[in-house]
Amino acid sequence: MRGGWGLRWQEAALWAVLAVPLVPGAWGDPAELAAGLVLLTAAVVLFRRFPVWTLCALVTAAALPALVLAPTVTNLPWVWPFLAAGVFGFRAGRWVPEPVLVPLAAVLLAGLPVSVLADGSARGGFGVLFGVYDWFLLVLIVLVVVLGPWLAGRYLRSRAELVAAGQERAALLERARIAREMHDSLGHEWGLIALRAAALEVAPDLAERHQVAAGELRAGVAAATERLQEIIGLLGPRDERTGVGELVARAAAAGMNVTWTPAEPSPEAVERAVCRIVQEGLTNAAKHAPGAPVSVRVERSYNSTTVTVANGPATRKPVAASGGSGLAGLTEHARLLGGTLTAEPREGGFALVAELPHDARPATVTAPARRNLVSVARKPLLIGISVAVLAMALYAAVGANNSLDPAVFDQIQLGAPRADVEAVLPPFQILGDSERMLSDPPQGADCRYHWSRVQTDDRLFFRLCFVADRLVLKETVPRGAISAEVPR
Repeated sequence: MRGGWGLRWQEAALWAVLAVPLVPGAWGDPAELAAGLVLLTAAVVLFRRFPVWTLCALVTAAALPALVLAPTVTNLPWVWPFLAAGVFGFRAGRWVPEPVLVPLAAVLLAGLPVSVLADGSARGGFGVLFGVYDWFLLVLIVLVVVLGPWLAGRYLRSRAELVAAGQERAALLERARIAREMHDSLGHEWGLIALRAAALEVAPDLAERHQVAAGELRAGVAAATERLQEIIGLLGPRDERTGVGELVARAAAAGMNVTWTPAEPSPEAVERAVCRIVQEGLTNAAKHAPGAPVSVRVERSYNSTTVTVANGPATRKPVAASGGSGLAGLTEHARLLGGTLTAEPREGGFALVAELPHDARPATVTAPARRNLVSVARKPLLIGISVAVLAMALYAAVGANNSLDPAVFDQIQLGAPRADVEAVLPPFQILGDSERMLSDPPQGADCRYHWSRVQTDDRLFFRLCFVADRLVLKETVPRGAISAEVPR
């Protein structure tokens, strides 16, 4: 998907639709509103030329405020970029063939140290774990909000491609059928006509003017055969049921010195391939080695069939040049059946040998390789599951070691040295934005938050704040604080 720099009416409409949720959310902050409008305009204009990087820029614009301005994704400061990233993620999946997983993964990985530094500066040593946890949550949000619409768009794109491929393959199949009929029917019969004409051309009991006419007939058939070979492509599956015996009998009736060794019938798909190989071998021998003895041998084992068509050196001038497409079609047909075909000189002549397994299936024209939605979704799904498991494991590990006994809390004295207080505190704190439910701590204070081991309506969690390595504030937070309104 590429285009110029100008806006189409669809892009203008998209800009207007995405601006609707942006304006109310940023109305009270002119800087935020201006930044959002600039970002939206750039995304709409640049998407046609740089779709993947536009999507990555929107994800970056959503991730940075969540990780830096408000270092916890449980309280997103700017929701609109996630909405815009989801919309453009759908557009990328629907119209863009380039992969987006690797660039998005690079953007998200770059956010990990940013999250750790932002939370570390706000919460001290525990901020490292807090930053990792925030980053896990951000990755999950991006997978749902951005890659979910991208997969939906990719699904629609795959369906459209399959429909187009089906129509194209139907046309190619019909063309292959016509080419096959022309080659199998006209090519074989014309080869036999040319062989008879060549025999009449050198017949000693035929008048000279008739010999000349026979030579002209042979030359005309040879020229027509060459033009026929130029307009047909590789051969498709064969539908005719002409047997090997009938092919050999017709060749012998046309004057060929042909012998054959039959075998028990093979499975239907293999038997059709054998007939095609024998017909092609007899046609080539008639064109390129007139007068040469030809042997047809079919050998059947318990799991495969081998067919050999071999001819000796020519005794007369060849009647046609090689078009080349017949052997190419047979080689491809044998390959699709799981077998092999070789065509090579042998003892002054030529041999066509094919080995076909009995578990072969009829060759069909299939649609081009498709990207199955399940395989496309496998990587982000596995990433999402892995991140979710790691986030839950981290939350469980922290949650098992972040509760403070109320009796211990009551024994802690204001003004106590920080080292003495931390010696009786749990190793971890609350993974959440509990500080947003409380009034601002003393200036320059470093606070810790711990759940109460025994929770009541009046005692949900504790806050302890230190200034200059001394405890300056300890308070019990009631359950009602959770519903308190907190400013952004």
